[in-house]
Order: sequence, then structure tokens, then C-alpha cells
Amino acid sequence: MKPVRKYLTPDEVDRLLVRISDPTDKILIQLGLALGCRVSEILSIKLVSISGKVIEVWDEKKDEYRHGVIDSGTAEALNDYLKTHYRAPTGVRKDFQTIFHISGKTANRRIKKWFEVAEVSRDVPWRWHTLRHTYIRRMLDAMKDRSIQFICEQTGDSPATILGYYAIPSIEERLQVAEDYPTIGVQNEGSME
Repeated sequence: MKPVRKYLTPDEVDRLLVRISDPTDKILIQLGLALGCRVSEILSIKLVSISGKVIEVWDEKKDEYRHGVIDSGTAEALNDYLKTHYRAPTGVRKDFQTIFHISGKTANRRIKKWFEVAEVSRDVPWRWHTLRHTYIRRMLDAMKDRSIQFICEQTGDSPATILGYYAIPSIEERLQVAEDYPTIGVQNEGSME
């Protein structure tokens, strides 16, 4: 059966981040949720690309860099991870060292493992891209009164992609909007006589 939704609920995100016990997996997933990056983009982030809360991300689709921003809590967690858990690969120049030394396939295996531990619903796909969908969905909900250009800059997607692919409301959301803004009763409020 096809998954019902493409993103995690806030409760699932909280459970996920609390239950991940491996420091590398935790910062990997937290960065995925904070940046909305594709798995290849996260795995290619170099140490020299991190400047506080700004991270330079290589956008493979556009063949150029873009700047992603993260919140203070994620920046602090990343800084702590780099100080206490990060192990530089031997024989790799510092300007070529990436944060994570795994493949996209391994990242997806880790997602599945932690989604199971956190009891994430099977209504969502258990893969990396769900983190990207979660980021974009959270930003669309949070930025109702702002331009979606922020999301476009962060993810590398166009406004058409964001609105046409990620902003499609679920049946439940559409039912709620229908209840919140009913057609019946509109004429009574401002009827013209």
C-alpha cells in the first residue's frame, strides 16, 4: 500500500530525536531535518563549509553551492559532535574532509533503523527523503505569511516545485479547511438584499 503522507508529524520528530542513541546518526538526522537537504548533499558537506549556523551545501542538481542555515540548537549539537565524536579520515586533506563517511544507501538503512526504534508510522516512507519532506512541510506551516523563497534557497527547489509537489495538502487538511471555511452560511453573513 502506498504511504498516506510524506512527512513526519512533530511528535514523530520529537520521538525520533530523543531515541537515537548513536551520536553520528543523531546529528546526521538532525541536520537532515534542519536543512532539508537531499542525502547526497548532506553526505558531501565538508568541515570547511560550516560557519556557525550557515552551511555551504553543494547542490548537485544545479551544479553550484547554496547556503543553508540551521537553528542555534542544531548548530550547538553539530559543534559538540565535531568536538567530541568526529573522527577525521586518515589521508584526507582538511579542506576535503566531510562530516559523514557513509553512502546514501547506508544513510537510508540508518533512517529505517531509527524510524523503527522511534515507532514512526508506516504511513510515511521510511527513507531519507522523508526528512526533506518534513523540513519543507514544517517551513510551509510556519511561514504562512512569508515568501516561500526562504524554503527555495534552503532546499534548492524552485517555487513551482515547492508549491506543486510539497504544498499539496492531505485529505485530512482539506477536510479541516472545508470545515473552517464552509460554503453554507457565507451568504448569511454578508448577504446582499
